[in-house]
Amino acid sequence: MERVEIAYIEDEMEQSYIDYAVSVIRGRAIPDVRDGLKPVQRRILYGMRELGLTPGKPYKKSARIVGEVMGKFHPHGDMAVYEAMVGLAQGFSTRYPLVDGQGNFGSVDGDEPAAMRYTEARLSPIAVEFLDELTEDTVDFLPNFDGSLEEPEVLPVRFPHLLANGAWGISVGMTTQIPPHNLGELIQATLYLMDHPDADADELLPLIPGPDFPTGGLIVGRDGIREAYRTGEGRLTVRARAFVEDERIVITEIPYQVRKSTILESIVAKVRAGELEGIADLRDESDREGLRVVIELKRGTDGERLLHRLYKLTPLERTFACHFLVIQDGSPRTLSLPKLLRVFLDFRRATVRRRTEHRLRVARERAHILEGFKLAIAHLDQVIEIVRSAAEPAEAEALLAAELGLSAKQAEAVIKMRLSQLTKLERRKVEDELEELRGKIAEHEAVLADPVRLDGLIREELKAIAERYGDGRRTTITAGEAVGELPELEVPLQDVILCVTHKGYVNATECEAYRAQGRGGKGVIGIRTKEGDFLRTMVAGNTHQDLLVFTDRGRVFKLPMRCLDLGQRDSVGKNLRHFLEMDVGEEIRAVLPVDDYTHGYALLATRHGIVNRNALSDYANAHTKGILAHSIPEEDRLVDVLITHGGGEVVLATSGGHVIRFAEEEIRVTRRPSKGVIGIRLASGDKVVGLVGLPRDCQGKRLLLVTEGGHGKRVDLSDLPAQGRGGRGVIGIKLDDQVGPLVAVILVAEDDEVALSTAGGKVIRFPAAQVSTFSRYARGVRLIQVEPGDRVVSAVVV
Repeated sequence: MERVEIAYIEDEMEQSYIDYAVSVIRGRAIPDVRDGLKPVQRRILYGMRELGLTPGKPYKKSARIVGEVMGKFHPHGDMAVYEAMVGLAQGFSTRYPLVDGQGNFGSVDGDEPAAMRYTEARLSPIAVEFLDELTEDTVDFLPNFDGSLEEPEVLPVRFPHLLANGAWGISVGMTTQIPPHNLGELIQATLYLMDHPDADADELLPLIPGPDFPTGGLIVGRDGIREAYRTGEGRLTVRARAFVEDERIVITEIPYQVRKSTILESIVAKVRAGELEGIADLRDESDREGLRVVIELKRGTDGERLLHRLYKLTPLERTFACHFLVIQDGSPRTLSLPKLLRVFLDFRRATVRRRTEHRLRVARERAHILEGFKLAIAHLDQVIEIVRSAAEPAEAEALLAAELGLSAKQAEAVIKMRLSQLTKLERRKVEDELEELRGKIAEHEAVLADPVRLDGLIREELKAIAERYGDGRRTTITAGEAVGELPELEVPLQDVILCVTHKGYVNATECEAYRAQGRGGKGVIGIRTKEGDFLRTMVAGNTHQDLLVFTDRGRVFKLPMRCLDLGQRDSVGKNLRHFLEMDVGEEIRAVLPVDDYTHGYALLATRHGIVNRNALSDYANAHTKGILAHSIPEEDRLVDVLITHGGGEVVLATSGGHVIRFAEEEIRVTRRPSKGVIGIRLASGDKVVGLVGLPRDCQGKRLLLVTEGGHGKRVDLSDLPAQGRGGRGVIGIKLDDQVGPLVAVILVAEDDEVALSTAGGKVIRFPAAQVSTFSRYARGVRLIQVEPGDRVVSAVVV
């Protein structure tokens, strides 16, 4: 019976994935340790050489180059090839560009390069150091993808390019990130390693103190550099170069691989989020002379402190993770700095040896031919006779070899000699060239026989490259630490009153700005509202708290109070939409100061009498983009929110003057967002206007009810019977056309001060004790003179 082999798809998938991973690691993403190039980069340089695009030659369209590379060597997408070529041409991406580009090749702003049909390119001068020795049998050649051509396995680069330009790539499960370095420092360290083969990273650090990025900037601290050089893995803190001058911060260099536009956008976003204070203006003044970003400061702003916050909160400071992962002997390996330089030296020694062997071979072959010429000239008459008597060239070559002892190659060369080479002058040239070749042969043989001479040759070439292409260091290495954990900017603790308008304008003012007045006065301007706007609410807090901003749609935003500048009592203020991403038409209903999210609850009430109770910790992760606090039906709206600590009671008040009092625990705690439960059943046309929390100990406190017409009264809590949640409540104040509907209800103590605000922006502040206490059925007394067309909208204890 024939045996059947069973193949499992799991085994096939596993093997196929391994093959794919190896292909990506070796053939795309990770550079070769010898020339520091990925395959696509190597093929671009080789393809441009094949097109004759050497320095000094005319540029060719990038599309022509991409087509050449794709069609002959790199069978992948055209954009992949073009993007790799663009990277080799960008001076802000590559420390020593290998491609000389003409046209729009992108910018440090993040602008995309023009399409390949518009740009042109050729090899840069330093790229010659990769390609000059290709014809001298210095490296092996391999068949291209279809076997029709050959391409170099690696380029015979003359300097440690892997570290000079660095590398970046992500493959399957692996990543490499090698920072660029200064060429002069690299060559200096390489020369030192030639003299001290066992030198470690600490010995090389004085010669090559750290990476040197094309965009300059600063590297903060040396520990990360030392660790990266020792192990091949390390983290560097890279920072922009900036300084404070004349009420402004000027940025002249930015971290490597960070777009300037990203930095500008981040600064703007942090200012809008309220995380950066003191910035009056931001300008990009960069031009052809260099990068320059100017941050204008507000008067009195500490520029040094703000600069430290910019480092902390924006990409002006970033962490560069070093991974010295390379392909060595066909496998990925992580190597230290000394090991990388030793591998380069081994490769360079092998390359120079192969080059020298090739040159020796060529010199010997040429000398052999010249010796044949010399012998033929010495027996010129005999040579002429042999050539004249021969029936064909092959017969003449055979006779010359037999008669004069010439080799086959010498005989062939003699047959092809021109008559002009028989003159005395030409005969002298042959002798001089032969003498020169014998000297070169002796030199090549000496180099091959003596490793010290071979190293000396490499040493001289490295010095010449450093002199030809070396430049000054761009990145400064400084002692110190990253600013990631610096303390927040110190903001003085001040008690403030916030006035928030219907359209979202907020004015933060010191409490002392509202002087106490007698009950029944006209009040003072609390915020200067714009036409069509009116004061929505007032709240007391301090500059060290957060603000939880609740809107009628049931969303909540968090904004640090320190983000708001303290202004004049009658100023317009700043719109909260400058800090918060609120929707069009979304209205602010409550603004609550919070300094501790670990204890307490948020109690929410809607216009239709629905109440909801969440742990305050549910709002700790709120932010300037907003989170959903309450699932509110489309026809309902959030009216009020308060913070409680449990164990007390709740009072809901309606515009019709009804109030209901019940235990807070009757509202079960739910996670946000939830739909809530019924707090009060409303009569037709009535709506909830306020929510008050009664703590367990309310001794000496009373309820203050305020109407739209400026009337109000205090009511003893004993006059408000406790009921179950969901009832209709009881009458809390008698209303008529003169006093208007109920608009606010607050809990006050005998020694509290109260501030009332009107839609027109008037604010009056007076002792609560000046308001008489009445029964539930009384109308109360005048609290503020409301001008025609104006109305009271809020009340707060200050």
